[in-house]
Amino acid sequence: MTEEFPVLGLPALRENPFKARPLEPGQSKLLVARDQISARWARFLRNRTPRLILLIGERGSGRSSLMRCLSSETTKSVHLDMFPTENHSHSILNELFVSLIGFDVPSSTQEIASRLVSFTENLEGPIPLISLDFPNVDGGQLSQVISNLISPIERLNALVVISLSTEQRAQWPTTLVDRFDHDDIILPMEHHDVKKLCESRIATASKLGWKMTDEAVGYVMEKTNGSPYKVMRLMRAIVDEERANPRKIKYVESLDTPEFKEAEDKEEEIYSNEPDNAKEVFDNGFDLNLDSLEMPTSDFQINPKPVPSMGGFGALVARNRQNKEMAPRFEKNEVDQGNPESLVGDPNQLWIADDPNATLIQSVQETIENEENYVTDEHDIPHEEVEKVQSSGDVEGLFSQLLDAIGVPNGLGLADLLSALRRPVIGMRDSSPLDVQTLRNLSRGEAILVEVASEREISPSDARLQDRLKIGRPRMSQMCNRLYRSGILSVQQKGRSRMFRLTNDARAQLVAWGMMEASI
Repeated sequence: MTEEFPVLGLPALRENPFKARPLEPGQSKLLVARDQISARWARFLRNRTPRLILLIGERGSGRSSLMRCLSSETTKSVHLDMFPTENHSHSILNELFVSLIGFDVPSSTQEIASRLVSFTENLEGPIPLISLDFPNVDGGQLSQVISNLISPIERLNALVVISLSTEQRAQWPTTLVDRFDHDDIILPMEHHDVKKLCESRIATASKLGWKMTDEAVGYVMEKTNGSPYKVMRLMRAIVDEERANPRKIKYVESLDTPEFKEAEDKEEEIYSNEPDNAKEVFDNGFDLNLDSLEMPTSDFQINPKPVPSMGGFGALVARNRQNKEMAPRFEKNEVDQGNPESLVGDPNQLWIADDPNATLIQSVQETIENEENYVTDEHDIPHEEVEKVQSSGDVEGLFSQLLDAIGVPNGLGLADLLSALRRPVIGMRDSSPLDVQTLRNLSRGEAILVEVASEREISPSDARLQDRLKIGRPRMSQMCNRLYRSGILSVQQKGRSRMFRLTNDARAQLVAWGMMEASI
């Protein structure tokens, strides 16, 4: 690996999750460090509070991603990012009319503006979101176009956002800026924001948890200064490099080295601080005896030297050759020439051992007769047969042998054994049996969580959902856990976050009630 890139220690990835293009609608869970702005704007949309907002930020700060992700909060949204080549003001109004109303566009500019105002006033539900994003246009030219559009835009019952870079904002006159209600500034991401961004992207391409080291975060911050666009490009290059040239693990050749002794002392110190019962439970989960591995055995074979001509597969070829010599392949067509009796007889007949003490295989006729005499009702079984089964079936003895076979330590109670079975599995989706009664009696907040969870994954840390429900993270976590225990939501660990989604059982029940459409 290139020395200037830090080692990330990535898990297995389906693809490189770092892409330099903006986010699309429906990917709001990947939006990082913009929770306050998006939550406030979502509140404007739901409360039908029209606003005229200036969004100012550096190039690559994520302005387009923010506006696209916010479009999922309303039923009507328009995002224009292609600046018309001529007749700019009229062309922009035409685009707004076509996107919101239809293709029957009036020829008069005044009529277009009046129809747009009437449409936004009569629209039910959240107000529309209109965003204009022209980053490649000169700031002076853009200010003239917006000056011509400011009067009809102010009349719209909508949330209108004009995105500007810092260079474009410097060329705007103060009189035009004062016409806007708010001017929100997007700042570069901080240390924890960069870490959260990288970990959330890795979680989309891997089922295993991954945490970014402070060294890697510091390197990315030094190279990008917290710019989301630069972070994505740099991480894309690092991930490509690490996937193409994975790190080679250097094994310790001798167990007497100072590094190994120091690691061994630390492990013994950590293990000695654990309580005795925890130590026994931990041993119950792993029956690997490291001391027995060091003892030589008669069947132990040293791995053969790799075949140089096979390159990276030399070791595998050498092991296959050794295995063929030790255990040659069985050919079913070969016949034992020294035993002529093997050539005679019906091959379909059951084999019966010559030893009279050996266990014989019952014939098909005996099996059928036994099945005909089988009684399913325990009240019809003779008393003598019940006593015979109870006296011969040593259930406790069999259970003791089973515990000895799996290596369960002595002295552990049922609670300790059940606790030892609990192992957190990162990346596995977990759910409970569906409780239909709970699904019938959901509160208003729980119903909103179910609705959102049917479309995308949710987390108790979702700032927009917290603002919509007017609750904090602890209360939202309680609601998600209750829905999870009722089998309505399933949970999956992704990095350090728990992501909830509607279970298939709950979805099928809602489809049966006619509340949802079945997905094809």
